[in-house]
Amino acid sequence: MIKQLFEVVLAFCRRLLVEHRTGVRSKMHSTSRRGEMSGSPQSDRAPIRLTRRGRAVLVLFAATVTLICLWLTVGPGASAGGGEARTGPSKPARTVVVERGDTLWNIAADVDPGADPRVVVQRIIDLNGLGGDPTVQPGQELRLPAS
Repeated sequence: MIKQLFEVVLAFCRRLLVEHRTGVRSKMHSTSRRGEMSGSPQSDRAPIRLTRRGRAVLVLFAATVTLICLWLTVGPGASAGGGEARTGPSKPARTVVVERGDTLWNIAADVDPGADPRVVVQRIIDLNGLGGDPTVQPGQELRLPAS
């Protein structure tokens, strides 16, 4: 498949190069092959030769086109972590109102008693955007992580 794509791209490049050349020929060339027209495929032009850099560019181009086609056909769901199916409706976010004397540590211990409170405190801070100032005030409403 890649070989066919390479050949198609190479043929396309050859056609572009031939179309850009002018039809003007010197007398020496026009008399060397009398039965041949100037635009015929059997003319005395040397075949196009690809350099090492040209081959590398052509292969990279073909590989890029192939990868883009695969990504478009398979879709972005093939990437790691993408398209996780959820079976049921999501639970409503749990919240708690901070009371006088409450700390994040106490709230974390109440939310998930079996988990490490340090991890739960960090998740509460991340959910509520308390990174700069993790202190809580009475009456403040905090979103809680799902356990």
